[in-house]
Amino acid sequence: MKYLKLLISVSFLSLIISCSVNPVTGERDFVLMSEDAELEMGRKYYSQILQSQTLYQDPKIQSYVQSIGDSLAELSHRSDLIYRFTVLDSPAVNAFALPGGYIFINRGLMVYLSSEEELAAVLGHEIGHVTARHSVRQISQAQVLSIISYAVAREAGSAAGDLANIASGALVAGYGRDMELQADSLGAEYMAKKGYSASGMIDTISVLKEHELYSTEVSKRRGSDHQTYHGIFASHPSNDNRLKEVIKKAGSLGKDALESNSLNYLKRIEGMTYGDSEAAGILRKNGFYHKDLDIRLIAPDNWEVLNTPNSLIFIAPEGRASLQVSVSDQVRKETPKNYLSRLTRGEVYQSKELKLGSHQAFLTLLEENSGTSRVAIVFKDRRIFTFYGTTEKNGFDIGEFDNQFLSIIESFRDLKTTEFELTKPLLIKSYKVARGDSYSLLAGKSPIPFDPESKLRLLNGDYPDGNLDVGTWIKIVE
Repeated sequence: MKYLKLLISVSFLSLIISCSVNPVTGERDFVLMSEDAELEMGRKYYSQILQSQTLYQDPKIQSYVQSIGDSLAELSHRSDLIYRFTVLDSPAVNAFALPGGYIFINRGLMVYLSSEEELAAVLGHEIGHVTARHSVRQISQAQVLSIISYAVAREAGSAAGDLANIASGALVAGYGRDMELQADSLGAEYMAKKGYSASGMIDTISVLKEHELYSTEVSKRRGSDHQTYHGIFASHPSNDNRLKEVIKKAGSLGKDALESNSLNYLKRIEGMTYGDSEAAGILRKNGFYHKDLDIRLIAPDNWEVLNTPNSLIFIAPEGRASLQVSVSDQVRKETPKNYLSRLTRGEVYQSKELKLGSHQAFLTLLEENSGTSRVAIVFKDRRIFTFYGTTEKNGFDIGEFDNQFLSIIESFRDLKTTEFELTKPLLIKSYKVARGDSYSLLAGKSPIPFDPESKLRLLNGDYPDGNLDVGTWIKIVE
């Protein structure tokens, strides 16, 4: 009887769901949200993102992206909306759209594109998500599953409710293959109507696929997972028949009129920040330089350095060991040793108090239930720098890596006057390939930290083994 009541409840729910006509297909959509509510949601999240993220401070770049986006949006299925295209000051390779026409692209994605056509493909794809109301449809499905989850949990117990929650989480985790393919198709359609080549969409996704392949290799090296923008193709996009079919169809709607000129785009992004911003600290070769914190740190040979919003992480080859550096405000007048003793109940040994430059420090091995770690506490300018090094085997093999941990910790010092120049961000520069140039040769001169040859190849669409042609213009980093 209770399952009959549940069936009636769910059936009633299906009757009260509002349906609206999809602007793209002309068919009725399964949605729980009016267009006014969609626009209000977009405004709300747009404001939150502006408060939590940093805009890229280059009015010319912001204006350029807005103009390309507007030229596509006015040819879209929802040309009545006002679209806002915003470049974020983030090195992550990503772009995304909020409900109602709020579209973001990271500078970290823009530097990997090589033409205006590729930029148009990214923006067109995101416009496609907006015009087809993908986010609204996802949210509506998730809301319904949440309601069903609640009903199932009450009638059949928590386990069945958990299953529905899992399904709800899966829906909001990503758009899925069909929606991404539709966004590609719509983006290519808007490109073709504007005069770009619709096949530029495949070129752009190929660039992103190369980056995904590289990111996969890096993640294996670090022993971590990764997420990539548009990471939905199991094979190379040029081999995806469904994608090629929708792009071909979109291409028939327009006539190529705009020249895809790589040099023009390179001039547009000339001087754009590559990698981390000055506020986050700069990685150059194996060094880390931070102007505001006034510090320098050096990584051991073949160690990678990962600069995250909350910490700096030094990673040994194959991810076998890592040392994390975090910063917090100092609030008590005490010694570094006393500070650590307040925070841990583990056993310390081989400890010593010292000075790194003119700064108080405490260095120790720390034995805890989780294993052995190398720990250092440094007080500098009313800040606490905490170094925490451990291994893949929870410190049982810490002796194998302790010298490297110590070399990182002992490299900590104030910046020299001559090093403040190194705190400025790396920049994209255009470069004309000369006779005798190779990616290996250019990588040897590049300040790009860790694996510069692969990163230069990615910047220019030549990953993993493309070659340079004399006389062509490419992107380098200075």
